[in-house]
Amino acid sequence: MNNNQNVAAAIDLLFNPASLQVAIQIEDETDCDVTAGLDWGLAIPALLQNPGMFARMTQLRVSLNRELRLLLKEWNLGIGEKTALEVAQKRLIQRLQLPEPAALSALQEILKQDELYNVEEFISNRYVLKSLLTILLLDSDWEKIAVAAANSVR
Repeated sequence: MNNNQNVAAAIDLLFNPASLQVAIQIEDETDCDVTAGLDWGLAIPALLQNPGMFARMTQLRVSLNRELRLLLKEWNLGIGEKTALEVAQKRLIQRLQLPEPAALSALQEILKQDELYNVEEFISNRYVLKSLLTILLLDSDWEKIAVAAANSVR
């Protein structure tokens, strides 16, 4: 992959609330949808200069959300699963918006691994995704997820 876009800058563009606000403003000004939601679309011109990085960042985020869903399903939380997933996804986005140095380093390494990004919609290597989740989500995040599930069951 030709990596013209700095990984840290790409992460900032994709997950920084200010970047998303710019995308929303562009939508408002043009009175059209340029997909400022999950796919971030055309609202982020810098990533359009490197479509490979954009595709990898999107695939990684979707894969991490899927892995969270699979992990929580394994916990057999019953009616607490939906709430736990909502909290987990919010915590994940927060951690991606402001990644710790170790998390940023891990993200950079994963984004460079060509073999992870093929024609599939998701990254199929669950070990890599689980490892990244353990780096991204802190113990306090997992505690909040568990408490949210428990409160939901009550």
